[in-house]
Amino acid sequence: MRKEPFPWWALWSAVPLGWTAWIGFIQGGRRIGRRSWFAIAAAYLALTVVEFVLIEIDEDAAGFVLIFGYLAGIGHSLALAPGWRRRVALLEDPALLGARSAVERRTFAHELAREDPDLARAAEIGRRGGFDEGGLVDANHASVEELADLPEVTAALAREIVDARETCDGFSSLEDLGMTLNLPGDVVEDLRGRLVFLPR
Repeated sequence: MRKEPFPWWALWSAVPLGWTAWIGFIQGGRRIGRRSWFAIAAAYLALTVVEFVLIEIDEDAAGFVLIFGYLAGIGHSLALAPGWRRRVALLEDPALLGARSAVERRTFAHELAREDPDLARAAEIGRRGGFDEGGLVDANHASVEELADLPEVTAALAREIVDARETCDGFSSLEDLGMTLNLPGDVVEDLRGRLVFLPR
């Protein structure tokens, strides 16, 4: 199991007078993707502003608010740190990072296929061993075996796709493929996001 990271952001609360606690909550919240932490940061920033305003009005009250804010910031940071550490460890799990990377590569491959088909074809997007290995399949160039790896695509349907694309010189879209082969709607939906259609 990966070692849980140290919550360096919490040290902002320990800075004398606690005026920088809000910076720590922003940093910590950004790391784990918790926007609610930004509201916490705003509350501590507002408390700091109140302290400065009270210094001009009532030094005793300002001192009380300062001590309260300082202790509250430290206590709050210590209370949230264990959960923060566990969440960071989860977010940095190799399986999750790998899945995220695969999604990003698929998204990029889709964009490239749409915006620069020549480069996408050169990178062999949609082909086994190409840029997006295991993510996308190019319906206009993939082999029968590669097509048969897709969900809902049998070896027989894969052969039909290959035969049909030779006849029509390739498909322009998933809808074109579905209409040409008269595929059921649920099969078409299962293939959405898994196919690219690079020009032949």
